[in-house]
Amino acid sequence: MGKTKESKKQGTNKVRRSISTTLLVVILPIVAIGIVAIILFLNNQASKSLMALSKTALQADAEREARKVGTPFQMLTSKFGEYADTLENVPFKDRDAMLTYVKPSVDYQPVPNSGIYLGFDDGTYMFANGTKQDADYDPRERDWYKSGMENDTFGITEAYTDASTGELCVTYSRRVDLNDGSKAVMAMDIFLTDLQNTMKEIAPMGTGRAAILSPTQVIYYYLTERNGKTIEEVGTEYTRNLSEYTKSDKTEVIELVTDKGVWNYVAKYEIPGTNWTLLAVVAEEDVVREANAFRNLAIMFMVIILIVISAVVFIAIRKIIAKPVGKLSESILRVSDGDFTAAMPESKGDEIGLISSGMQSYVERMKLTIADIQNRANQLKTDSTKSKEASNFMTGEANDQSVSMGQIQEAMDGIARAVTELAENATDLAQSVSELTMNGNSTNEAMLSLVKRADVGKNDMNSVEANMDRITTSMGEMADVVTVVGESAEKITDIVGMIDSIAEQTNLLSLNASIEAARAGEAGRGFAVVADEIGKLAVNSQEAAQEIAGIISEITGEIHKLSDQSRTNMGAIEESSEAVKKAGESFSTIVGELNEAANTMQTMIGMMNNVNDIASSVAAISEEQSASTEEVMATVETLAKSAEDIAGTSQDVENAANSVSDSAGSINDALSQFKI
Repeated sequence: MGKTKESKKQGTNKVRRSISTTLLVVILPIVAIGIVAIILFLNNQASKSLMALSKTALQADAEREARKVGTPFQMLTSKFGEYADTLENVPFKDRDAMLTYVKPSVDYQPVPNSGIYLGFDDGTYMFANGTKQDADYDPRERDWYKSGMENDTFGITEAYTDASTGELCVTYSRRVDLNDGSKAVMAMDIFLTDLQNTMKEIAPMGTGRAAILSPTQVIYYYLTERNGKTIEEVGTEYTRNLSEYTKSDKTEVIELVTDKGVWNYVAKYEIPGTNWTLLAVVAEEDVVREANAFRNLAIMFMVIILIVISAVVFIAIRKIIAKPVGKLSESILRVSDGDFTAAMPESKGDEIGLISSGMQSYVERMKLTIADIQNRANQLKTDSTKSKEASNFMTGEANDQSVSMGQIQEAMDGIARAVTELAENATDLAQSVSELTMNGNSTNEAMLSLVKRADVGKNDMNSVEANMDRITTSMGEMADVVTVVGESAEKITDIVGMIDSIAEQTNLLSLNASIEAARAGEAGRGFAVVADEIGKLAVNSQEAAQEIAGIISEITGEIHKLSDQSRTNMGAIEESSEAVKKAGESFSTIVGELNEAANTMQTMIGMMNNVNDIASSVAAISEEQSASTEEVMATVETLAKSAEDIAGTSQDVENAANSVSDSAGSINDALSQFKI
């Protein structure tokens, strides 16, 4: 049986996977992923840089070759431009003198050409190389002449095949305004065989090809059968894409796929002295070859680094961690089996050494602790025997105390019931008195409000009485004014009568004056007019006086009515004033009686408050007495319960003492297994 337990322990303590293996499983993937990520990132950046450098190199090759190709054309147009300027500015004796002047152009060959030839606006011509045309030859009907007349600098024609040599060539032509006032076109044929041979030798970036396109034609292509054909005649999608690229504003290197599905990088540069564009073309696989080589080198370097790092990490983990941890684990296993005599490995100052030192300290403390526990277990066994004897005595005393507490509890129950009834009655009395006091306060507030309102009414009646006195005075004054106005109206009536009388007399005088003027004849005509006007004025005055008299009569009637109404109002106002005085006296009496009633109510409220205080005091005392009784009862109940609990606890103590005694023996047996 013992061997079986030991074998189980050994199986349990067997290491399933070493710490070095665990660390390698965790660290190596992280390191590998990190290195792979770094290498891939660097490879990606390097590839981008190499691609950028390759594109820059391709663009530089295109520019260099374009300048190299265009320089002879620039030299030729510059030199022959000097001939044209001389013909425009220098007077020549005749055409033969001009021919003599341009003959040396045949010997100027930066690029193979025919030398200068001229077509004049009169249909004549001359060739510096002495060429003679048919008798019906008219330069004005030639394309080079027509296009040249439109340009004051050299322009280039479309490429064509020369009939005599079979070579591909182009013609440069321009207008020349001769010094004698006539016009001519200067032209020269340029042969492109040397240019094509030069283009065959151009290899951008060592493996590429070059091509030259005009806006509408293929000037040079490595497939020579396309040279001299238009873009549409070639008809391939790739050629059209190249042509569109030359015409676009793009300056960067682009990618185009050929008709065979091969991707190419293409750079362009305009050839100086022409309207052509040189295209530098290199296959994508040639451009990325260096990037792929760098990638392969990076992958190989990455694998080597991973192998080296894995080996270094494995050796370091095994030496620094695995061996020290193995020794430490063996010592800890001995301690776990109860052998505290096991020694821990020496500390080397690292974390494992710190654990080893800590475990050694723990083992030493456990030795002391186990020895102390053994001593205390023996002491505990002795003390448990004494506790058992004390618990037996406590059980008997607790039972006696429980009986006494029951008798005290019955006596306190009767006292509590009496005090509770007294408290309830006192509380009811306090509540009734409180409600009565609240009603008295409400009544008192209503009485005070009524007194205030009566006082306000009294003041209002005094104000009304004063206002009635003022109205009476005002009505008297108004009656006096009405009387004065009546008298004034009568005076105005007298004045109006006087005016009417004067107007009537004036009218009579006017009639008499008119009669006298009529008697006077022509001498009295002016006086008659005046008399007539005076008569009209008198009539108008009389009519106005009569209207005023009518208005005064109406006003006088209204004044008499107003006077009568004023007398009537005076009588009514005097009666109202007497009534107001009586009402004011009544309000004064009511206010006095209400004040007495309010004082009486205040006295009643004070007495009821005293009764309420007494009832509240009785209720409070009763409640305090009841609470005290309840506390005493609660205390008695607690003591009774405590006595019962003590009795039960004493039994538990006895049982615990027995258990402690047994446990102390078990502890001693268990501690005997440890080696200290």
